[in-house]
Amino acid sequence: MNMVVQSSLSNIAIIFLMHLCIDIFLKRSNLSENQLWLGMVSFISAAVIIMFYLPIKFGGFQFDLRLIPLVFLAFKWGPKYAALALFVTCSWRFGMGGEGAVPGIIFGMILPVLFALVIRRVKNSTLNPFTLFILISVSWLISDFPIIFLVPEGGSVFKEIGVMRFFSFQLTAFVLYFFIISTEKEISLKEQLQYYAERDPLTNLFNIRTFERKIKSFPESTKEMFIIMIDIDHFKAINDKYGHLNGDLIIKSVADLIVGQTSRFVKENFILGRYGGEEFILFMEAHSRKEMLNAVESIREEIERTTFYTEDNKPIKSLTVSIGVSELSQGNHLHHAIEKADKWLYHSKRNGRNQISGA
Repeated sequence: MNMVVQSSLSNIAIIFLMHLCIDIFLKRSNLSENQLWLGMVSFISAAVIIMFYLPIKFGGFQFDLRLIPLVFLAFKWGPKYAALALFVTCSWRFGMGGEGAVPGIIFGMILPVLFALVIRRVKNSTLNPFTLFILISVSWLISDFPIIFLVPEGGSVFKEIGVMRFFSFQLTAFVLYFFIISTEKEISLKEQLQYYAERDPLTNLFNIRTFERKIKSFPESTKEMFIIMIDIDHFKAINDKYGHLNGDLIIKSVADLIVGQTSRFVKENFILGRYGGEEFILFMEAHSRKEMLNAVESIREEIERTTFYTEDNKPIKSLTVSIGVSELSQGNHLHHAIEKADKWLYHSKRNGRNQISGA
C-alpha cells in the first residue's frame, strides 16, 4: 500500500507541475488563439504521457490519474482542445502497447472526456465545487468500475483500491480547481488593471498615451490616414447651466455617439481617444480624403440632430461640435499631425463653430 501512496503522490506532483507551467504560460500577454490552443494541449498531453511511465502499481496492475487533466481540459476549454489532446495521448498510449492499453484508453480517457463535454454543455462551462464533485465522481466510476469485469479477481482489486482512488481523485481535482480559480482571478485582475491604465475613466476611450502607442503600432496600409480633433461647442455654458455631473454625462454620451457613428463608416480601422476635457481625438483610415470627410460630417450632423438629456431628464438640444482634420502621412510625425489638426479645430471655432476645417 505504501507503494500505491508514493505512486499516487508522483502523479499528483506531475499534475501540479503541469498547472504551474500552464499558469506561467497563460500570464504571457498577446497569445494568439492558435498559440493558446497548442500550448494548453501540449502541457496537458505531456503531463498525461509522463503519468503513463510513472503508474500507480497494485499487485500486478497499474493505474494513474490521467483522466484528471483531460477532464479539466475538456470542461474548461471545450471539444477543440480536448479532441487534439485525446488524439495525442491515446495514440501514445496505444503505441506503448500492453494488455491494458485499449481498456485504459476507452475507460480512462475517451469516456470521461466525453462525459465532461456533456456536462460542459449543460453547465455552460461554469465549474463550481458541486459540479466538480459530480464530474470527478462519475469519471472515477467510468475509469475504475470496469476493473470488476475486466480484471481477474476484479471485485477484490476494486474493493482494495476503490476508496483510496476515489479520495485521491477528489483531493487532486479540488486542489487543482483551487489553483485554477486563483490563476483566473489573478489574470482577470491584471486585465482590469491594464484596461483602466489605458482608458479614460469617464468615457472608456483610450487615454492620449495609449492612443499614441496604438497608432505607432498600427499595421502599415495603403489607405490614407488622418487625425481628427473634435471639441464640444460652448461646453463651459453647459457646465455652468446644468452642473459638472451633467457635463460629464454629455461628454460620455458624445463619446458613445462618435464611436457608433464612426463604426458605421470605417468599421475597425479607427482609434478614438479622449484628448482632455471636452475634446476627443480620432485616428481614421480611409480610401480617400472625401471618404474621411463624409464620415466626419456624419459625426457632426448626428451630434447636431441628437437630443441629449441630463440626469433628471432635461433635454439639451442643438449641441454641436467643431472639428479639425489633418493628414498623417508616412513622413509626417504624429505630434505634428495632432498639432496641425488642433490648429484647424480652433480655426473652426473662430469661424462660427459647428464645422469642419482642415488642409
